Amino acid sequence: MNKFLTIVLMLLWALNSHALSISNLYGSGMVMQQNATVTLWGWGHPGEQISVVTSWGEQTTTIVEGTSNWKAIIKTQNGGFNPELITISGSKSKIVLRDVLIGEVWLAAGQDNITATFKDSVSLTNPIFKEEVYKKGLRFFTVDKKPSMFSHEDIKGQWKGTSEANLLETSVLAYYFAFQVKGFTQIPVGVVIQDWGHEAIDSWHTETAMDEELALVNKLENIKNQPFTPHHEDIAHHPMMYQFRNYKIAGILWSHGKHEISKKSDYKASMLKLIKNMRNQFGEVPFYYVQIAPYKYGNITAGAKIRDQQREILNIKKTAMVVTSDISHHNDFNPQNKDDIGVRLANIALKRIYDKINDEVVESPNMMFIQRKGRTLYVHFSNSKGLHFSKGDKGYFEVCSADGIYHCVPALIDKNIVKLDLKGIKKPQYVRFGWNSKARPFLENEVGLPASCFSNQKIIEGDTFF
Repeated sequence: MNKFLTIVLMLLWALNSHALSISNLYGSGMVMQQNATVTLWGWGHPGEQISVVTSWGEQTTTIVEGTSNWKAIIKTQNGGFNPELITISGSKSKIVLRDVLIGEVWLAAGQDNITATFKDSVSLTNPIFKEEVYKKGLRFFTVDKKPSMFSHEDIKGQWKGTSEANLLETSVLAYYFAFQVKGFTQIPVGVVIQDWGHEAIDSWHTETAMDEELALVNKLENIKNQPFTPHHEDIAHHPMMYQFRNYKIAGILWSHGKHEISKKSDYKASMLKLIKNMRNQFGEVPFYYVQIAPYKYGNITAGAKIRDQQREILNIKKTAMVVTSDISHHNDFNPQNKDDIGVRLANIALKRIYDKINDEVVESPNMMFIQRKGRTLYVHFSNSKGLHFSKGDKGYFEVCSADGIYHCVPALIDKNIVKLDLKGIKKPQYVRFGWNSKARPFLENEVGLPASCFSNQKIIEGDTFF
């Protein structure tokens, strides 16, 4: 039955293979990355000449390959709110993409923080549904959550504006990110939303393995020249992520991890692999992500371990992390106010990429190193301007003695450095902070952004940094 269905579907595809078409990622109402070399791609009759003409003066031609695939490369101009036009013409038909905006395009991917839409939590009285200032220049492409039977099948979805009906189906986090960036840059912003709750991280970054398997399948003589090759191992995102292979974006927003708590795999290694694979696909773009929130998991430290592994990714260049412990509750997996998360991600981009925020701190304090001098440990943080304990909280710091036991120690802050009193701990080995799955320590910088937990941090002896 499966073989019969496959043959039928391939025959149906063959009947329509001569029609000129373009990937759904490119459609009327879309946003294209500004000041970039952009690849358009689609399908047509083998050998057919395809011309691409834009309203901003770009023009190019290409030939449809024997596999019925075509691609064309054009350059985009500076971002702006004037609607543009792209015309793709073949020998018998043409496609006209209207109301195209040039601006900044981001990919938002992952689980529940990305998935949550306005219809889940926001009242229709919210001004974003009524006032034009909250809508102009914002476009969103939400990928349909439909697994594909073919690895090269086109991505499902379409670009949408900000009507009330559209916004209700739009990611809250993605909207507030886009709105904040547009507000400061005065450039249109588009976000492609690729979300799928409960999906393992490995489902997002196995394109290389998939391609290797496809190469083996393609050796079968009866399907050698088919552009849509059956691949029965595909799950969830593989076909859809493959369709981003030539797509041009400014950066990636990522939120994932809460469902990895019960697994024994190394989440840090999986994240490093994810970043590597995505950058192989999109170039060395910024990768900004959301740390999982404190929660009362069955394992008292499992959540803290994932958070610390996420924190350690910050050593990779062009990465940044939003800490959510201050806007979450240990009875809920996810923070409810996704708007704060979106704005925090946007502020990082506005400072690091767009140079629109200068002196203000936009990232959480991040532990850099710990130094011992006499009977005191000095914990140094980045983004530590105005470091303080909110709500009078001075706990959650622990020091490990030579016998492997951790002891709670009092903490004070002096000149944005946390000072730990060793008291009777003679041979301190390591320091940890907030080491509990549901811990919400209120160590914050001047703008109220909280510090992440950490563990097993070694101690540097001496006066080197004083």
